Amino acid sequence: MTQQDELITQLSRQNRLLKQVLTVAGAGLGIMLLTAAAYTENRGKFSEIDVERINIVTPEGKHEMVIANHLRLPEPVIDGKQSKRSGPQRPGMIFYNAQGDENGGFIFDGKLDDKGRPVAGMHFSMDRFGGDQQLSLGHYESGGSMESGLKIYDRGLQKDYDGLYQAYEKAPAGPEKDALLQKWKDAGGQQTNRMFIGKTRGKSSAIIMADAKGKPRIMMLVTPEGQAMLNFLDDKGEVIQSFPQAEQGALKAK
Repeated sequence: MTQQDELITQLSRQNRLLKQVLTVAGAGLGIMLLTAAAYTENRGKFSEIDVERINIVTPEGKHEMVIANHLRLPEPVIDGKQSKRSGPQRPGMIFYNAQGDENGGFIFDGKLDDKGRPVAGMHFSMDRFGGDQQLSLGHYESGGSMESGLKIYDRGLQKDYDGLYQAYEKAPAGPEKDALLQKWKDAGGQQTNRMFIGKTRGKSSAIIMADAKGKPRIMMLVTPEGQAMLNFLDDKGEVIQSFPQAEQGALKAK
């Protein structure tokens, strides 16, 4: 074999080795790119993000939590049925149970009225399964006064009173309409306040306990001036007993 043949053989061997190295390097680079793409698809890191709504969903696509501005907050869903949210549109955060029904949430708002006074509030509620809120923590201000506190509510299941109020609204005035309203109340459609713990719009710190109709029956108060009292009331809101004994007639529950 001549010196020229040996050189050609050596170059051919080096060429094959270079191809093998490039093939391995190319495969490694491909794996790295695929891994990076998969990582990017499942996880991201941002310093700042602007968004109108975020849906936290299960792998099957069911909502578990929604964070949204006031235009994109979803309507409530109970027993798989969507209904209309009461009041003005507000931003907030809504929670859902495993059935896909609303399970509570947090909403807030704040603006000035035509007299320059705040109309504002924040409301965090917890719903019963298959029904409306049972407990809430909130702060509300309007007309120059404020209320802050914890409330406990009483209301039946949506399936028990669903459609009764709509039927009541459509019925003509008369005994039938009155009967439908009472049927709706008996089925648990009317939400009632059973307990309040907080500061009232009259600036008193208070614990107020009510009966199943929402009528206050026991009121424990400390007024802004420091007067402490415990009042027992009848179903008309009249104080029937007070400690210490009230010096002036019956007081109205407010």
